[in-house]
Amino acid sequence: MTPTVAASAPSLPSFIKMEDRKRAAGQSTDDLAPPTKRQATNGAGKASADSENTAPWSEDIEKYQKDAIYRQMLEYKREKATLESQLKTIQKKSTDHDDHLRIIDAWWTQLLEEVTLLAENDIPNAEKPEIPFSTSLQFHGIKAFSDHLASKGREIKSKLHKIFTAVAAAHGKPSTDLQDLQAKVTKMLASQKEYLVTVDRLRNEKEELNELLELASLRYVKAEKRLDRLRSDTVRKEEAKALFHSTANGAKVENGVDTEMTNGITEDKEANQSAYKEAQAVVEKQKEQLEAMAAENKSLTEQITAASIKQAPSDNDYAQTELFKQFRIQHEDVIKRINHLEATNIQLREEAEKLQAERTAYRIQIENEAETATGELESQLQRLDADLTRIRSTRDELLADISVRKAKQEQDDAGIEHLKELVGAKDDRITSLELEVERLRQIAEQSCQPTPGPETDSLNLEELRVKYDLLQQGYDSINKELPALQSAYKRVQALTSKKVMDFTALEEKVSVLVAEKSKADQKYFAARKDMDIRLQEVRTLKSQNAKSSEIISQLKDVETSDRNLLSNLEKQLSDMRQSNASILAENKKLEASSREATSKCESLKNQAAELTHLLKSKDSANSGTKQKIHAVELENEQLRVRCEQVQKDRDTWKQKSLSNQSGEEEMLRTLALCTVCRANFKNTVLKTCGHLFCNSCVDDRISNRMRKCPNCAKPFDKLDVMTAHM
Repeated sequence: MTPTVAASAPSLPSFIKMEDRKRAAGQSTDDLAPPTKRQATNGAGKASADSENTAPWSEDIEKYQKDAIYRQMLEYKREKATLESQLKTIQKKSTDHDDHLRIIDAWWTQLLEEVTLLAENDIPNAEKPEIPFSTSLQFHGIKAFSDHLASKGREIKSKLHKIFTAVAAAHGKPSTDLQDLQAKVTKMLASQKEYLVTVDRLRNEKEELNELLELASLRYVKAEKRLDRLRSDTVRKEEAKALFHSTANGAKVENGVDTEMTNGITEDKEANQSAYKEAQAVVEKQKEQLEAMAAENKSLTEQITAASIKQAPSDNDYAQTELFKQFRIQHEDVIKRINHLEATNIQLREEAEKLQAERTAYRIQIENEAETATGELESQLQRLDADLTRIRSTRDELLADISVRKAKQEQDDAGIEHLKELVGAKDDRITSLELEVERLRQIAEQSCQPTPGPETDSLNLEELRVKYDLLQQGYDSINKELPALQSAYKRVQALTSKKVMDFTALEEKVSVLVAEKSKADQKYFAARKDMDIRLQEVRTLKSQNAKSSEIISQLKDVETSDRNLLSNLEKQLSDMRQSNASILAENKKLEASSREATSKCESLKNQAAELTHLLKSKDSANSGTKQKIHAVELENEQLRVRCEQVQKDRDTWKQKSLSNQSGEEEMLRTLALCTVCRANFKNTVLKTCGHLFCNSCVDDRISNRMRKCPNCAKPFDKLDVMTAHM
């Protein structure tokens, strides 16, 4: 089916034909160069023919340019051959792609056959990771493609699982002949798919070999470039000039090499013996390989004979089997179920349309009732808000009037009390002054009309004189006090009148301020009333907004519930449509598979022929690989013999070195050995006592809890152990 590796490389005669069609390097190579360089070259050639003043290296430049152009032409020719080989590779890949599509078709056919075989009483669960028999549907070359095929297979099997379960339950347990036939068909399909997987693996190996061929061709192209450069006369001349001065050194090197080769010819007997042993081991290994190849050839011939015996039954055999008849009955049952599902789908669609119309009418009725109730509540709220605003305004006016009257009455009472206190003080002062005037008048009358008394009669002149002086002094003092008292009274009267006037002015100011305060209170109450009205409006709007939001939320809930119901119905409808479509598609696939069953045998025969061709090509490649493996095994056997010889030499030299030891060396050796086991060297020291032992003995004593020094019996711990370097 796929071409061999050797066919991808270009053939040699094509190169020879291309060389014949190409022009020679010396024939008009100037035409291939750019125009400017061609003119310069032609001019230089004419000048060299006509005059003798031309530079001596102009001819070398012309030859070098022609040689470079020729090498570039060869490079273009190699690129053309490479492109031709790539075109052939693309054609081969397209053929592989077609084969891949054929494999996919075969995979679908086998999948449908396996699903058909699952229609029995003991059908495996679709959720289990394992299946009762191997399908061999594993395309390991392309992981994403294999995952895609596996997912499609699981989906189809899960969909058809319920159908075949019901069919198997209806028909009961199949007969033993049918089970045997199913097992045989399954084995045959598995063997077929194993061949296909083998073909895929061989194709991958071919691609790897193609990559190796590309790398080899790249190295070949590079080698051709180097060879063309070495064949160039100009480059050869330059290299000859560069290597002209190094001939003497080369001669010296050759002489040294000759002497080395002469000295290396002599070999001793031991080398000859080792070479003989290597050759003998190689011969034995070749005998083993020949025996293994003969056994493998025998097993392969037996397998080929067994495979030729196994032949697929014909289409008539398939048609006469009970499985085919049962499949046809199941196909008819599936068609009946599809018709029943279509009728149920139409009925459900009509019910969904009816429910949708009822839902729309119910929603319109609820919206109308909600709008009517909302309008009535809004009118009632507006009427109550107007009554409340009127009552509040009347209340605010009465409260303002009462506050003004109370303030005015309090101010009047305070002024009256002050006046009463002032009048009382004035009356008291008038009374005191009247009494004083009465006293003074009586004193004056007594002084004007002296009356003898018993006191004055009994007094002598001196005493009277003294008393007169005292009275005179009191009278003088009173006369002196009267102007001051009068001025004080006048001042108090003036201050009192001023105070009364100030108090009167203050009362007038207070009355004005009270009036202004009452006005301000009225303005405040008016503003407060306006604010209350606005707040009431805000509350009304908020309540209306809340009610409207509640209504909207309720409507949204109703709408979401309706949408959920509608979505559920639509999902059910879509699921039924999908199931209907899938069943129709499966029906079509089953019909196609039944139609293609007749042509399956021919396609399998063609595939078998292609597989034999591929196996032959791959056998040749495998034979080359086996030859390489045999060569590697022979080389490995030679190396093993050499290794054994080297080990023997090492043992002999070791024994020789031990036999040549003196007594002093033996004593030093015993001194370095551990005193406990006498097998290992001392490499561990105990910090507590300083004695040396081997690490294994110390670890054994620590693990066995014998933590005392064997020499001095001093106890030690794991932390007292330290590595010693000798």
